[in-house]
Amino acid sequence: MRRNRASNPPPGAGKKGDPIDGGFQALDQMANWVRFADSKATILTAGFGVLVTMLISNARTIARALSEGCLAASVVGVLAVGAVLAAAWTLYWLVRAIAPQNAIQYSHLNRFAWPSLLNATPNELSQHAQCVDVQTDIWQQVIDLSALANRKFDSCGKAVHGFAALAVLGLACVAVATGLTA
Repeated sequence: MRRNRASNPPPGAGKKGDPIDGGFQALDQMANWVRFADSKATILTAGFGVLVTMLISNARTIARALSEGCLAASVVGVLAVGAVLAAAWTLYWLVRAIAPQNAIQYSHLNRFAWPSLLNATPNELSQHAQCVDVQTDIWQQVIDLSALANRKFDSCGKAVHGFAALAVLGLACVAVATGLTA
Protein backbone atom coordinates (compact mmCIF):
# COMPACT_ATOMS: atom_id res chain seq x y z
CA MET A 1 0.00 0.00 0.00
CA ARG A 2 1.40 3.36 -0.98
CA ARG A 3 1.36 6.13 1.60
CA ASN A 4 0.25 9.59 0.65
CA ARG A 5 3.05 11.76 1.97
CA ALA A 6 0.99 14.92 1.76
CA SER A 7 -1.54 13.65 4.31
CA ASN A 8 1.10 12.20 6.63
CA PRO A 9 3.58 14.95 7.52
CA PRO A 10 6.84 13.92 9.16
CA PRO A 11 7.06 13.91 12.97
CA GLY A 12 7.56 17.40 14.30
CA ALA A 13 6.12 19.11 11.23
CA GLY A 14 4.30 22.31 12.00
CA LYS A 15 6.19 22.91 15.24
CA LYS A 16 7.47 26.44 15.60
CA GLY A 17 11.18 26.66 16.16
CA ASP A 18 14.24 28.39 14.89
CA PRO A 19 14.03 28.01 11.08
CA ILE A 20 17.81 28.10 10.84
CA ASP A 21 18.03 24.80 12.72
CA GLY A 22 16.24 22.98 9.93
CA GLY A 23 18.52 24.63 7.41
CA PHE A 24 21.66 23.48 9.15
CA GLN A 25 20.26 19.95 9.39
CA ALA A 26 19.43 19.96 5.68
CA LEU A 27 22.89 21.36 4.90
CA ASP A 28 24.48 18.56 6.91
CA GLN A 29 22.35 15.91 5.21
CA MET A 30 23.17 17.19 1.72
CA ALA A 31 26.88 17.23 2.58
CA ASN A 32 26.51 13.61 3.74
CA TRP A 33 24.92 12.63 0.41
CA VAL A 34 27.84 14.21 -1.45
CA ARG A 35 30.29 12.26 0.75
CA PHE A 36 28.30 9.06 0.18
CA ALA A 37 28.49 9.52 -3.60
CA ASP A 38 32.24 10.17 -3.31
CA SER A 39 32.64 6.97 -1.28
CA LYS A 40 30.80 4.95 -3.93
CA ALA A 41 32.97 6.44 -6.67
CA THR A 42 36.15 5.73 -4.71
CA ILE A 43 35.23 2.07 -4.18
CA LEU A 44 34.31 1.73 -7.84
CA THR A 45 37.63 3.33 -8.84
CA ALA A 46 39.52 0.74 -6.79
CA GLY A 47 37.63 -2.07 -8.52
CA PHE A 48 38.31 -0.43 -11.87
CA GLY A 49 42.02 -0.42 -11.06
CA VAL A 50 41.92 -4.14 -10.29
CA LEU A 51 40.24 -4.96 -13.61
CA VAL A 52 42.59 -2.77 -15.63
CA THR A 53 45.58 -4.35 -13.86
CA MET A 54 44.23 -7.80 -14.78
CA LEU A 55 43.93 -6.79 -18.43
CA ILE A 56 47.37 -5.20 -18.57
CA SER A 57 49.02 -8.19 -16.92
CA ASN A 58 47.41 -10.46 -19.54
CA ALA A 59 48.16 -8.21 -22.51
CA ARG A 60 50.81 -10.57 -23.92
CA THR A 61 48.42 -13.52 -23.75
CA ILE A 62 45.74 -11.48 -25.51
CA ALA A 63 48.24 -10.34 -28.18
CA ARG A 64 49.37 -13.94 -28.80
CA ALA A 65 45.75 -15.06 -29.14
CA LEU A 66 45.11 -12.28 -31.66
CA SER A 67 48.02 -13.47 -33.79
CA GLU A 68 46.52 -16.99 -34.04
CA GLY A 69 44.49 -15.85 -37.06
CA CYS A 70 41.39 -17.96 -36.57
CA LEU A 71 37.77 -17.34 -35.68
CA ALA A 72 38.56 -17.61 -31.98
CA ALA A 73 41.18 -14.87 -32.39
CA SER A 74 38.46 -12.66 -33.88
CA VAL A 75 36.35 -13.32 -30.79
CA VAL A 76 39.28 -12.25 -28.59
CA GLY A 77 39.64 -9.10 -30.70
CA VAL A 78 35.98 -8.18 -30.32
CA LEU A 79 36.14 -8.84 -26.57
CA ALA A 80 39.34 -6.79 -26.25
CA VAL A 81 37.88 -3.83 -28.15
CA GLY A 82 34.71 -4.05 -26.04
CA ALA A 83 36.79 -4.13 -22.85
CA VAL A 84 38.79 -1.07 -23.94
CA LEU A 85 35.60 0.85 -24.79
CA ALA A 86 34.01 -0.16 -21.47
CA ALA A 87 37.18 0.93 -19.65
CA ALA A 88 37.12 4.33 -21.38
CA TRP A 89 33.41 4.80 -20.59
CA THR A 90 33.93 3.82 -16.96
CA LEU A 91 36.96 6.05 -16.52
CA TYR A 92 35.14 9.04 -18.01
CA TRP A 93 32.21 8.69 -15.59
CA LEU A 94 34.44 7.98 -12.61
CA VAL A 95 36.37 11.18 -13.27
CA ARG A 96 33.06 13.09 -13.54
CA ALA A 97 31.94 11.60 -10.23
CA ILE A 98 35.16 12.28 -8.35
CA ALA A 99 36.20 15.61 -9.88
CA PRO A 100 35.72 18.52 -7.51
CA GLN A 101 33.22 21.14 -8.48
CA ASN A 102 34.38 24.65 -7.72
CA ALA A 103 31.98 26.61 -9.89
CA ILE A 104 28.70 28.09 -8.76
CA GLN A 105 25.76 29.24 -10.86
CA TYR A 106 25.56 32.72 -9.32
CA SER A 107 27.92 35.64 -8.74
CA HIS A 108 26.77 36.86 -5.31
CA LEU A 109 28.37 35.93 -2.00
CA ASN A 110 27.21 32.97 0.05
CA ARG A 111 28.89 32.48 3.41
CA PHE A 112 28.56 28.67 3.00
CA ALA A 113 29.83 28.37 -0.59
CA TRP A 114 33.60 28.63 -0.66
CA PRO A 115 33.82 29.40 -4.42
CA SER A 116 31.83 32.59 -3.84
CA LEU A 117 34.30 33.69 -1.14
CA LEU A 118 37.52 33.34 -3.14
CA ASN A 119 37.81 36.99 -4.13
CA ALA A 120 35.71 38.50 -1.35
CA THR A 121 37.17 40.98 1.05
CA PRO A 122 36.44 40.91 4.78
CA ASN A 123 34.45 44.13 4.34
CA GLU A 124 32.30 42.60 1.56
CA LEU A 125 31.65 39.53 3.65
CA SER A 126 30.72 41.66 6.66
CA GLN A 127 28.28 43.70 4.55
CA HIS A 128 26.83 40.49 3.12
CA ALA A 129 26.31 39.10 6.62
CA GLN A 130 24.45 42.28 7.61
CA CYS A 131 22.23 42.36 4.51
CA VAL A 132 21.53 38.67 3.87
CA ASP A 133 20.16 36.42 6.57
CA VAL A 134 21.85 33.12 7.33
CA GLN A 135 18.80 31.13 6.26
CA THR A 136 18.98 32.44 2.68
CA ASP A 137 22.62 31.39 2.37
CA ILE A 138 21.94 28.02 4.01
CA TRP A 139 19.10 27.08 1.67
CA GLN A 140 21.06 28.19 -1.40
CA GLN A 141 23.92 25.95 -0.30
CA VAL A 142 21.47 23.07 0.32
CA ILE A 143 20.24 23.47 -3.27
CA ASP A 144 23.83 23.62 -4.58
CA LEU A 145 24.86 20.50 -2.66
CA SER A 146 21.73 18.68 -3.83
CA ALA A 147 22.67 19.38 -7.47
CA LEU A 148 26.24 18.24 -6.78
CA ALA A 149 25.06 15.00 -5.14
CA ASN A 150 22.74 14.37 -8.09
CA ARG A 151 25.60 14.85 -10.58
CA LYS A 152 27.87 12.52 -8.61
CA PHE A 153 25.24 9.78 -8.23
CA ASP A 154 24.29 10.05 -11.91
CA SER A 155 27.95 9.68 -12.89
CA CYS A 156 28.41 6.75 -10.49
CA GLY A 157 25.39 5.00 -11.97
CA LYS A 158 26.79 5.29 -15.48
CA ALA A 159 30.23 4.18 -14.27
CA VAL A 160 28.69 1.08 -12.66
CA HIS A 161 27.24 0.01 -16.01
CA GLY A 162 30.62 0.48 -17.68
CA PHE A 163 32.33 -1.37 -14.83
CA ALA A 164 29.98 -4.34 -15.23
CA ALA A 165 30.62 -4.43 -18.99
CA LEU A 166 34.37 -4.16 -18.37
CA ALA A 167 34.27 -7.03 -15.89
CA VAL A 168 32.33 -9.33 -18.22
CA LEU A 169 34.20 -8.43 -21.41
CA GLY A 170 37.63 -8.29 -19.75
CA LEU A 171 37.28 -11.62 -17.98
CA ALA A 172 35.88 -13.27 -21.11
CA CYS A 173 38.72 -11.82 -23.20
CA VAL A 174 41.39 -13.15 -20.82
CA ALA A 175 39.66 -16.54 -20.53
CA VAL A 176 39.31 -17.05 -24.29
CA ALA A 177 42.86 -15.78 -24.94
CA THR A 178 44.26 -18.11 -22.28
CA GLY A 179 42.33 -21.02 -23.77
CA LEU A 180 43.72 -20.31 -27.23
CA THR A 181 47.33 -19.98 -26.13
CA ALA A 182 47.47 -22.79 -23.58
